[in-house]
Amino acid sequence: MKRLKKKTVNLGVGILFWFAIVWVLSACSDNTSKASISEADLFTFTKTQVNHSIGFDIIYHDQWKEVLLFRHYNDLVDTVRYALLPSGLDSPEGFDSNHSIQIPVSRIASMSTTHLGMFEFINAQENLKAIENSKYVSSQEIKERVNLNEIVELSPAGEMNLEVAIAADLDVLLGVGYPNSPNEAYQNLENLGVPVLLNADWQEKTLLGRAEWVKLLAALLNKEAEVNPTFEALEERYTEISEILESAKDSSPTVITGLAQGDVWYVAGGRSFAYYLLELAGVNYPWAQDESTGSVRLSFESVYEQGLKADYWLVPSVAKTLQEITDADPRYQDFKSFKKGKIFNIYGRFTPNGGNDFYESAVMNPDVVLKDIGKIFHPELFSKHELVYYNRLQ
Repeated sequence: MKRLKKKTVNLGVGILFWFAIVWVLSACSDNTSKASISEADLFTFTKTQVNHSIGFDIIYHDQWKEVLLFRHYNDLVDTVRYALLPSGLDSPEGFDSNHSIQIPVSRIASMSTTHLGMFEFINAQENLKAIENSKYVSSQEIKERVNLNEIVELSPAGEMNLEVAIAADLDVLLGVGYPNSPNEAYQNLENLGVPVLLNADWQEKTLLGRAEWVKLLAALLNKEAEVNPTFEALEERYTEISEILESAKDSSPTVITGLAQGDVWYVAGGRSFAYYLLELAGVNYPWAQDESTGSVRLSFESVYEQGLKADYWLVPSVAKTLQEITDADPRYQDFKSFKKGKIFNIYGRFTPNGGNDFYESAVMNPDVVLKDIGKIFHPELFSKHELVYYNRLQ
């Protein structure tokens, strides 16, 4: 009986032992399954699509994102690529450490005021940790954060302070310039481990193209889900205003641009962003057929002749008042636009230190800019709208 009892006990222990092994294996299998699901979730991105910009694009791979920055120069296009990688993922082949960025980033520097409105657009103000300097900033919120040392100035004296940049513990810096442009400060920063993305939003030729660079910021922050519906709403507002302007293109007032410097007068070229804004309003522009993407150098006399009969005069350099126009040259009083009070500039919002909100929040408000243009040239269509970024010279 004792022997039988012993066998029974041993059999019971064996059964318990095998049950334990099965339970451990099952638990491990469950944990492995859960880990796999969690890992898969980690690499699931909401995608955004670039529809208007010519300066960048975003490609979504299975586990990472690829950002392409395009340098457009004449008929040539140069491309710089960056890999945006979730934590723990190795850089793909062909991407060095300076072109591999761990996402989501949390601490960003911006070297242009044109980027600043993008942070507010996707509720990412807290991610902005450094700017070039606050002198030309229009946003009171950003100025206050600079005063509270929540945002540091990287170039308060004109040159980038690398020590300040490193101390700011930046994940990425949004610079200004063409991709692959030589810039010693940026190169030094990259050598110290801070990736630099050159934002070339200024090379865009459309309002929506410039605004769409916010999607690059969204990709860095994994905020595509936030940017998509907000940007779609912006596109809808913009399209609605465009359709109103289309109905007014039968009436084409004549306009000149710029201001003489001595015997030379620079006007907007026929392929420039400045002319694009005029084209939206369906105006008659004497130099519309010019192929220049920037300014065109003309003689004072040739533009003066056009100015005598032009209905409007837009962006006369930095002049903010009619008196400044007269002080520059009394002959401007002969212009039809001067006599009719139809001279406008982009100083609807500016700061005493030289900041201009046209180069800040206006980037993310192309619908408002378009409505301003409509108000100037077709006031009957926008009777309730008050100018925001443009101003009539008084």
